[in-house]
Amino acid sequence: MTKYAQKFKLDVIQEYLDTGYSQLSLEHKYSLPKGTVKRWWATYNQNGPDGLKLRHSRREFTVDFKLYVINYYLNNDLSMSEVASTHNLLCSQVSIWFKLFKEGGLEALKPKKKGRPSKVSKISKKNARKMLKKESDEMEALRQELRQVKMERDILKKSLTLFGPSKPKIKR
Repeated sequence: MTKYAQKFKLDVIQEYLDTGYSQLSLEHKYSLPKGTVKRWWATYNQNGPDGLKLRHSRREFTVDFKLYVINYYLNNDLSMSEVASTHNLLCSQVSIWFKLFKEGGLEALKPKKKGRPSKVSKISKKNARKMLKKESDEMEALRQELRQVKMERDILKKSLTLFGPSKPKIKR
């Protein structure tokens, strides 16, 4: 989608007001898509020159505002484009909200978490310390058991060298 500067939009609207050309003829003159001047004119009438500004940041809307726009559309005898220009929105945005509301109700209008879910579980510092202490205690117990087993092995080796094997070897 081509974005037009606010000055250009205002110049086209001013030409529409001054010369009396039709919206369609201005669209042909400036090679604009069909309905563009009509949409600009509706936005200009509703919100003034500030309504034609380019938006450089994403706007986030609350669930209450979305519900208000849907109720406004359902209760008034207006088209979606008229409702959108009244609230300084895009027609497609109103359409998407209405479709979501029809299919999923109020729950569908709530914002969803973006991005891939984290594979690492969120652990608080307190829980991390407890887990670390538990691991270090287990490691210490295993080291102690290893020392004990090594001592028993060494004692058995020495007893074998001093006393010999328990069964005498049979010679043939």
